[in-house]
Amino acid sequence: MSDSHPQRHAALAALLSFLFPELGQAYDGQRHLAAILALPVVALIAGALAMVLLVDRGLTNVLLSTTALTTLLVIDMALMGWRLLAIAQAGLGVPRAVGAGALSGVRRLMPSSRQGRIGFVVVLLAITVAMHGWAGLVIGHLDSALKDVFSGGGTSQPGGGDGNADVPLNEPDYAWDGTQPINFLLLGVDSGPGRDEALTDTILVVSIDPVDESAVMVSIPRDTALLPLPDTSIYPEGLYPLKINQLSTEARQEAATWCPDMAVAQAELCGIRSLERTVGLYLGIPIQYYAQVDLRGFASIIDAVGGVTLCLPGRLVDTQYTGPGFTAVGIELPAGCASYDGAHALAYARSRKGYIELPDGTREQQDDFKRSDRQQRVLLELRREIAAVDLVFELPSLLDAIGQTVTTDFPREKAGDLAALMQLVTGPDIQRVVLGLPDYVNPPDQPLVNYVITPRRDAIRTKMASLFGADALRGWYLLDEPPPSSAAGG
Repeated sequence: MSDSHPQRHAALAALLSFLFPELGQAYDGQRHLAAILALPVVALIAGALAMVLLVDRGLTNVLLSTTALTTLLVIDMALMGWRLLAIAQAGLGVPRAVGAGALSGVRRLMPSSRQGRIGFVVVLLAITVAMHGWAGLVIGHLDSALKDVFSGGGTSQPGGGDGNADVPLNEPDYAWDGTQPINFLLLGVDSGPGRDEALTDTILVVSIDPVDESAVMVSIPRDTALLPLPDTSIYPEGLYPLKINQLSTEARQEAATWCPDMAVAQAELCGIRSLERTVGLYLGIPIQYYAQVDLRGFASIIDAVGGVTLCLPGRLVDTQYTGPGFTAVGIELPAGCASYDGAHALAYARSRKGYIELPDGTREQQDDFKRSDRQQRVLLELRREIAAVDLVFELPSLLDAIGQTVTTDFPREKAGDLAALMQLVTGPDIQRVVLGLPDYVNPPDQPLVNYVITPRRDAIRTKMASLFGADALRGWYLLDEPPPSSAAGG
């Protein structure tokens, strides 16, 4: 039978089966085979639609579990094999005589020679493998990243028993129902080369109300001292006398004293738990979960999304800055809006010295308080970039960067809820506060000797009451009077 006769065109049949298994066989008149090839795919699509339409908002949580992702990977590989079978059978089978039909115009675009048809089918097979291989790659990267990110849980039982690893360290009986306001302690840790200890350079509380769809960011400058401790067993007056960015390191190094209810092997978690408790008392609100970000890895996340857009009111100059991605000392960032790679965005977020030269020539000196504000801005911009990430070229590298950089004790079985919560942190109405000079802390007594700032307790209490409601405050703020050592702090 020659190609000039009205007959089924092998290349066109292969293309149809590439678009949907069975279409090529139906075009070829093989209706029974077409039905057999279509049935599993139709059932899969129907099941997916039923899950989306009938299952509650917990569906995303289920889909992000290891079991579900493994199942998706198996389905992806099985579907790839099914599609390869349909394409090969349609494109390489024996031609069958058929009428010209509505696709006669398309037939003329298909390769006419036998070698051309075979080559066309091979290309379709390769594209199919690439598509499903990419999907499998993303599923694998996603599962690996989720395992790394949600690895921050630890036991809270006396002696480090077999407690639930997915509950907050501070409140082991806490169970979030998805509607209550929830508070996260976000920590940026600088543990790069040249550091003898991992200092907590960023301390920021993110409070999210899923019902009101609102969010609040509160930054605590790293030089703040005299923050309240849960008890007086470590320091008799119940106040931490050093800078807050040193607390987690001290607690980790002396875990047996700071966390006698935890196993020795959980020293790292002891440092985080102690900081959680102290920050919660300081702000007067419960801290349910934490998220820790390695600042050096933070730059890789920014690079993975193609950079972030930052707008500077003037030229930023810091002649003393050193950090990842810079071989020389000092940075200079231009005025105006520009796209920044990870190294420069991190420099913008970490610089705490130097100045910003405004258009009128005045120089605005930078400090830890302005740095805290810049850090909040970078986080918001990064969140917006992640929401718009290129799913083909950027997603796998982004997942790897997040997995290597972020750790949280939020339960993985609620990972979908966490993703939904993060959408509320980028709204235009988000409230952002830095507890710095001059409103919330007292200036240092000897700034050139030891730059330490102390809380103005009444001012902080008033601000927290305006953000969260006076009835919601607890901890330090339940006391009628501040402890004696904090009297000078307001």
